[in-house]
Amino acid sequence: MEVTRRQFLKISVASLGGMMISQPLLSELKFMTRIDNPLDFYPERNWEKIYRSQFKHDYTFHFLCAPNDTHNCLLKAYVKNDVITRIGPSYGYGKATDVYGNQASSRWEPRLCNKGLVLNRRVYGPRRVKYPMMREGFKKWVEAGFPRGSNGRPPQKYFQRGKENFVRVSWDEAFMYAAKGLVNIANTYAGGKGQRFLSAQGYDPSMVEMTKGAGTQVLKFRGGMPLLGATRVFGMYRLANSMALLDTHVRGVGEKDALGGRGWDNYSFHTDLPPGHPMVTGQQTVDFDLVDAENAGLIIPWGMNWISTKMPDSHWLTEARSKGAKVISITVEYSSVASKSDEAVILRPGTDTAYALG
Repeated sequence: MEVTRRQFLKISVASLGGMMISQPLLSELKFMTRIDNPLDFYPERNWEKIYRSQFKHDYTFHFLCAPNDTHNCLLKAYVKNDVITRIGPSYGYGKATDVYGNQASSRWEPRLCNKGLVLNRRVYGPRRVKYPMMREGFKKWVEAGFPRGSNGRPPQKYFQRGKENFVRVSWDEAFMYAAKGLVNIANTYAGGKGQRFLSAQGYDPSMVEMTKGAGTQVLKFRGGMPLLGATRVFGMYRLANSMALLDTHVRGVGEKDALGGRGWDNYSFHTDLPPGHPMVTGQQTVDFDLVDAENAGLIIPWGMNWISTKMPDSHWLTEARSKGAKVISITVEYSSVASKSDEAVILRPGTDTAYALG
């Protein structure tokens, strides 16, 4: 039977009126008995499983985190149904000892930052790299037989970085194209002809001389930020050194005269490190840790946004201040470090050298 809207309203009003005549409308509502401890009163507690099981895991494992920095924090991953559900600190730094038996301080704990906490989002994110890819221009350059101009430079159309697409390739293809590229570059810039190419491209004569006629010397090896972590940066150096094997085949020299590639270092001036440090000490900040800040009376963060980019080590700055250290930050903006400083010197970008020279 079809009921119109008007008929439905009449039936509803009539039913409600009948209920009100028989008994008061809210007569069934009762005051609840006061319960002091609901856990003693309610026998059914299965509802607790909802929040108790959400942090349960099947197993854990430790790994070194390197999202886009050089910290390589030792973290602990919690896995459920073969999926990393959460990440936490390992609490293992205080247990570490060196070859001399010196034990680390537990004050490094918990060593973790916001980037590490959500690293599983990068692992499972929709924009993750799922297969080998290669720049379309480089692939075409290899397939065209490595064409070059009179000065040895490849045509610019093959190297439109940031503009061209990436194409999917197999692992075997990726290895093959990379190997062919290394062999071609080593052959192109070997001997006197290679040195003339470098001179024609505008390289400083002293730089050309330092290659000693080895084409492998123009191979530059540098990974992204994760590859620059303490546990990985040396792998890049080893790969560069292994190019000496290629040099023995290209120039036909013995192992004593073979030369490898170059470790291309822009680590010291493009990241979150004190840019003047390597120039003064000759070291890339590997001769001290930020823990030493608490032993300083004056700290000048210059060229590094410590609080934001060295998050696992930011507490050392805070603790140094609590011990009386004075912090004067030199920056081009009101950075997170500047907000924690006693004084902040804001410079116009690009005028650091002039400021340093007075």
